[in-house]
Amino acid sequence: MTGRSAGHGRAVTVAALVALVGVATAACTGGGAPTPPPTVQAPSMTTLPEGGGTVTVDRLEPPVSSPADVTRLLVDHAEGIFWSGSAEPGTAFPTRVGQRYQLTGRCLPATTGGTLVVDVLGPGKGGAAGAPSQPMSGARVATITVPCDGTESRLDLRNLPSGSGELMVTEATTQVATGWVVLTRGS
Repeated sequence: MTGRSAGHGRAVTVAALVALVGVATAACTGGGAPTPPPTVQAPSMTTLPEGGGTVTVDRLEPPVSSPADVTRLLVDHAEGIFWSGSAEPGTAFPTRVGQRYQLTGRCLPATTGGTLVVDVLGPGKGGAAGAPSQPMSGARVATITVPCDGTESRLDLRNLPSGSGELMVTEATTQVATGWVVLTRGS
């Protein structure tokens, strides 16, 4: 054999091996179903329209004031009887016998498992000695417990004493970031 035919023989052998590997690879991968691309779990994103837009965030706003409102209580950072916020009289007169009422509330937790508990107090009593212009709050006549999961809780009340309506956060309240309770006159 000459040098030329030995080199040519090696080239043919290498070419044959490459062709054999290519056929074997095609046979292994070409007969079955194609391998699906890997899936990637990514957070979903909200895109804004070009030129800007608005994003609505649940700020837990109380319902719009209505003529049927007796009292509203807005609560922030509540734990037990300690809270910040405001109690606001509604446009309706204090409660009266024979009228139906509804307590509605909603809250978000400061940590998992928050609960807003609010009492409806009966009519106020005469002032304490030395402070006749400051009537004392009445006894509890109804209670609503609002789990702080963002859902709205409702409680129908049929027989509230006349002159009731003051709302008071109770000791059972825990881990409330923000919330509200509204007492309204029913139909």
